[in-house]
Amino acid sequence: MRQMSGVSVFFMTLIAESLGLPSTAFDRFFDEDQQHKLKIVKYPDNGTGVGQGVGPHKDSMLTSYLLQASLHKGLQAQNTKGEWIDCPPIRGTLVVAIGQGLEALTDGVCASTTHRVLSPQAGQGARFSIPFFQGVSYDAKFESMDVPEHVRALRRGILSQEGGRKDDAEFTFVKGRWNHLGEATLMNRVKSHTDVAERWYPELLQKVRRQQAQDAAAKTARLPDGLSDRQTTAAPAA
Repeated sequence: MRQMSGVSVFFMTLIAESLGLPSTAFDRFFDEDQQHKLKIVKYPDNGTGVGQGVGPHKDSMLTSYLLQASLHKGLQAQNTKGEWIDCPPIRGTLVVAIGQGLEALTDGVCASTTHRVLSPQAGQGARFSIPFFQGVSYDAKFESMDVPEHVRALRRGILSQEGGRKDDAEFTFVKGRWNHLGEATLMNRVKSHTDVAERWYPELLQKVRRQQAQDAAAKTARLPDGLSDRQTTAAPAA
């Protein structure tokens, strides 16, 4: 765990430098003895090829790292065209995913990774993976980074060339909406686990649903007449 903590923090210095920022740009989002999460996941082979996988989703915070501990295929990432790309296991490597928090902090320059896991095919045996989720200080304020304009322009150019589109930042990771990252994280959990929220956090769940409805209405109002959301082209990064 300590080694992965060092790897993840070092990787953030590389991201900062690639954005034309000081290597210490993200330091303020980490506690001195920052806690992270690591778990071991088993995807069983139930003999049918249909079973417990993971549906399309994005990780919450800044970065996450996945060791594919068995040689099964199954992990897929989505490109800007909406196509699913296989991420086959390569011995001695980690798969790095960008989280929604980093996308929000960089105003979309670092796009969060939509990914999923397919269940093992019948007869292949169980698939194992070890994900590491980089933690952040829950007291950190959600402020956008001062990403240079030439980097933003590069991102806009890539999206335009690929014919993709940039979705609005996930509503729990919008600058100025919540007081700090801890509050944003709690609201994201409430949104993701509505059955638990209905029992323990009904008032917060109602707040989440109201905000989702408002965001959906605002997004629809911005679309040209006669176009659906899926027909729009890529929006330039802010």
